Amino acid sequence: MSRLFSDRLLIALAPDSLVLLRLKGPRVVEKHKIACDPAFGAEPWQAAVATLARLIEPIRDAKVEVTVVLSNHFARYALVPKSEALANATEETAFVRYCFSKIHGERSKEWDVRLSRASSGLVRIASAVDSKLIEAIRSSFPTTAKAKLVSVQPFLMSAFNQWRSLLSGKGARAWILLVESQRACLAHFEDNRWTAVRNTRGSFEGPEQWAELLDRERQRDGGAGAGTPEGVYVHAPQSSKASFAETRGWTFSKLTLAPVEGLAPADADPFAMALCAR
Repeated sequence: MSRLFSDRLLIALAPDSLVLLRLKGPRVVEKHKIACDPAFGAEPWQAAVATLARLIEPIRDAKVEVTVVLSNHFARYALVPKSEALANATEETAFVRYCFSKIHGERSKEWDVRLSRASSGLVRIASAVDSKLIEAIRSSFPTTAKAKLVSVQPFLMSAFNQWRSLLSGKGARAWILLVESQRACLAHFEDNRWTAVRNTRGSFEGPEQWAELLDRERQRDGGAGAGTPEGVYVHAPQSSKASFAETRGWTFSKLTLAPVEGLAPADADPFAMALCAR
């Protein structure tokens, strides 16, 4: 059976919520959105993982493929220069860890790190997630269960894969902005390569706050690109009523997901992060 038409669970974990969609073929047949207490436990992800363990119990014996998308609250990102001196995957991983340690220090030793696929560009993007979080998710799907965990992916990577066609093309310059509650993740692409990434806390309710963030990022880069028209693709389900008018010279375009059978468009926003993994 084609994976497109296999039974799937799409799950998104955030500090304050867990959402789950069960798809049978292309149709949503079950959905859940459960509030979580981010103050539960020593780590901000522990409430969501505890909720996952309870929610998944009656589904473990269902033959489904499971994809988990992690909020950008749970991920760190870094741009990693390409190096011809790295001979194998082990050396590549060690180099990625070194790059994160330069930014975050000793605590990065406890993180699970991944590097994007090689491309023609000189820079790739790496993600880092607390190893204990990955282990806790995997423990919810033991090898004896019929439900199989096939992917755990940070939100930025799911979103990039979902909308990469908008960002590709020789000479193309664009930003992608992912807005969650008290979090924004901003990345820049130029000539099919990553050139900047920023994952930051704060309230980003609409274009004024988005423009401030973009201005700060441009200044951090020494003002590069100032005066050059660039589009900003924004995914901000919680700001669905915000005006996407041009602000401070920035032009914002709303990123939307294709409708899903069995899920009314008016009900889709809370499930947007999970749906990016379709």
